[in-house]
Amino acid sequence: MKNSNFKENIFPALVLVCICLVVTLALAGTYSVANPKIIENQMKAADEARMQVLPEGDAFTAYDGELVDGVVDCYFADNKAGMAVTAQYKGFGGAVKVMIGIDAEGKITGVTITEHGETPGLGTKAMTEEYLAQYQGVGEVVGGHIKSDSNIDAVTGATISSNAIYCSVEEALKQFEKCGGVK
Repeated sequence: MKNSNFKENIFPALVLVCICLVVTLALAGTYSVANPKIIENQMKAADEARMQVLPEGDAFTAYDGELVDGVVDCYFADNKAGMAVTAQYKGFGGAVKVMIGIDAEGKITGVTITEHGETPGLGTKAMTEEYLAQYQGVGEVVGGHIKSDSNIDAVTGATISSNAIYCSVEEALKQFEKCGGVK
C-alpha cells in the first residue's frame, strides 16, 4: 500500500521537478549564449538609426550629463557634426520613442520613430517620411516650445500621435540647449 502511494503521488512530482530543473538550466544556458548577440544587434540598430537622423555623424559617444524630462538618451557625434537624442512622449497606444538628429547649429537633421504602440493605419499616419520631413531644419525653442513660425502640422485623425512626436522633438531641442550645443 505504501509503495503504491509513492508511485502514484510522489514519483510523478519528482519527475516533474526534474523536468522543470532541466528546462530551466537549458533556458538559462541559451540566454547566456544569446544575450550578448542580442545586445550587439540592438546597439548596431541604434547606431544605424543615429546615422539615419544625423548622416554627417561618424561615430557616437554617449552624453553622461543630466537629461531633460522625456529624453531617454543623448549621443554626440565624435566629429562634432551634432547629436542624436532619443526622447519619448505618451501617444494614444503608449509611449512613442523618437530619435532626433540635431546638427551643430541646433537645427533638426532628421526624425525617426524607434518604438511605438500606435494604431496601425491611424496613429501611424504621423510616422510617415512625409510627415517627419516637416521637422527638417526646425531648431529654435522659445519658452519651452518650438518656435511658432515653424509650421508643423498635426495629422488629422492622429493628433495624439503627432503631438507625441512634436513634444519629443521639443524635448530633444531642450536637451541640445541644456548641453550647451555640441562639444
